[in-house]
Amino acid sequence: MNRRSILKLAVTIMAGFSQLPARALARNETEKGKQQMSNTNETVVLYLAAWSEPDAKRRRELVSKVWADGGTYIDGAREGQGYDGISAMIGTAQEHFPGYRLNLASGVERHHAYVRFSWVAGGSADAPLYIKGTDFASLADDGRFSSVVGFVDAAPAAK
Repeated sequence: MNRRSILKLAVTIMAGFSQLPARALARNETEKGKQQMSNTNETVVLYLAAWSEPDAKRRRELVSKVWADGGTYIDGAREGQGYDGISAMIGTAQEHFPGYRLNLASGVERHHAYVRFSWVAGGSADAPLYIKGTDFASLADDGRFSSVVGFVDAAPAAK
């Protein structure tokens, strides 16, 4: 093998090695994205469980797993801040709608540090009024919700 062939081979090999970190980084980013979405899905499931939990102590524990410190919730009828404030707000909503349980009604969409999902409640013998909503959340660095803004998509007509 002549000098030129060896040099070409060396350049080819080095070019391949220089691509390895980029490929590994892209693979890591893909895995990180999958992990973040998995964690986001889990957070949404815990969020719905918190809204459905009648036991105040257990609900407070769920709220602390879902929201970051100082997290907030607001919709057209209620608002809460911090673990105790959000848990109490959910308890008050449960008093107004006893027996209602929130269930996921859409996929969970995430981009950047934002999440959107829809839920339904009611429409059963125990909870006859049908309610549907869409919530938008912003994520804290640890993946928990820093804020949630809720919208009611379908609800019984006001009397």
